[in-house]
Amino acid sequence: MKIKNYTPTKGFVWALLLIIFIAWLVYKCVPLTEKDQDALIHSNMERERIRLAEEFDSYTQEDFARLPKFDSRKYFLIKRSGRFWLIPREYQGDSGFKIRWPTDVNKLLVKDWKNDFDRDYAFNVFMYSPQYYNRTTDYWGRKIYNNTSCQPKPYVGKFKWNGVLIRIYDSYHRNIKDEQYLDVCLTALKILNEEVKEIHYVN
Repeated sequence: MKIKNYTPTKGFVWALLLIIFIAWLVYKCVPLTEKDQDALIHSNMERERIRLAEEFDSYTQEDFARLPKFDSRKYFLIKRSGRFWLIPREYQGDSGFKIRWPTDVNKLLVKDWKNDFDRDYAFNVFMYSPQYYNRTTDYWGRKIYNNTSCQPKPYVGKFKWNGVLIRIYDSYHRNIKDEQYLDVCLTALKILNEEVKEIHYVN
């Protein structure tokens, strides 16, 4: 038995196009619910955050080839705010570097702090590009990040350094004294100023 190929009529095609157009018109013209609006806003913000992160924080093989050679056993490379930084591998951490408490603090600040256990704790020092990090003020509108490093609480571990936002985070919420936490911050600042190196394109 021979099977005939079905060819839609012009009327069917026009009716289908009309349905698609009406659906698009309803989608564009009917107001979104508050929940849908929030979801759309967050989706757009996330796309923009990813785009900015790629622009200011990500580097390519082409970038790498244009930078000066460095010893990757001693340093690791990060890009923040469109600039390239070398950080000693002994402090390597996520999104920045880590400070070992109390070992690094005692070594760099010539202190003699001790903890309650026989091992170090790690404080994360996060480095953010201000172009896409949108929380720069607190609930009362006060600036979280300013150019004053290691200021008193509540912003002792939040400051700007060379255009990069610095945040020291204690993920385990250890109960250390304010003076000790200030020394952690001063250690981070010493590492940033004396051991973190900025490099530039050479070709």
